Amino acid sequence: MDDGTHRKKSSAALKIGLVVLGVLVLLGVIQAVTAGTVGVGALSFTVRETTSATPTSTTSDDAVGGLDGAVGTAPSTSAAEEEAPAGADAKVLTGSWKQARGLLTVEVTKVENLGGRLRVFVTAINASTAKMDLPVASVSAVDDTRRDYGASPSTSLWPATIAKNSSINGFLDLDRKAGPDSTAFSLTFSGIIGQLAPTGGEVIVTGIPIPK
Repeated sequence: MDDGTHRKKSSAALKIGLVVLGVLVLLGVIQAVTAGTVGVGALSFTVRETTSATPTSTTSDDAVGGLDGAVGTAPSTSAAEEEAPAGADAKVLTGSWKQARGLLTVEVTKVENLGGRLRVFVTAINASTAKMDLPVASVSAVDDTRRDYGASPSTSLWPATIAKNSSINGFLDLDRKAGPDSTAFSLTFSGIIGQLAPTGGEVIVTGIPIPK
């Protein structure tokens, strides 16, 4: 066989090989587009992700419930009534009943009747240049039926110590229920301690009405 014939056969074989290769490449592209994989069997690999044909629902009952919980819904009227504070039926009087002695002024601003128990809201003003102490244990009261009361140290909220040129606010819980015929009472701060405390160490606020 001469060299010319050999070259022609080689050229024909090369052309056939290129055609076959092209067909394989084309098949691979078609497979990748339609199936998402390239190769056969163990030699195949994925070239794109398969998307789900089923959309995700966002209107399920659980989702609606979660939204309500996140935003918060107003309670029904009956629920609001059930959760009303225990002191909602308290009888209250506000005003100004005060007494000044020396450089100390004691003012009662509100009285609450909580089922017969009296809670007295007080402001004390120290206009002197020295601190004063008004201890809870020394606070007492007497009503117009001569019924005596003390201040409860365990439930009263009273700072007791007043710095110079300043004031304090708090409340005092009386330790007995008001009598059914009691209409007013006097509140006494005795045992007041301080360099410039009132003479006798006592201030009495009178004529404080009892809420009914």
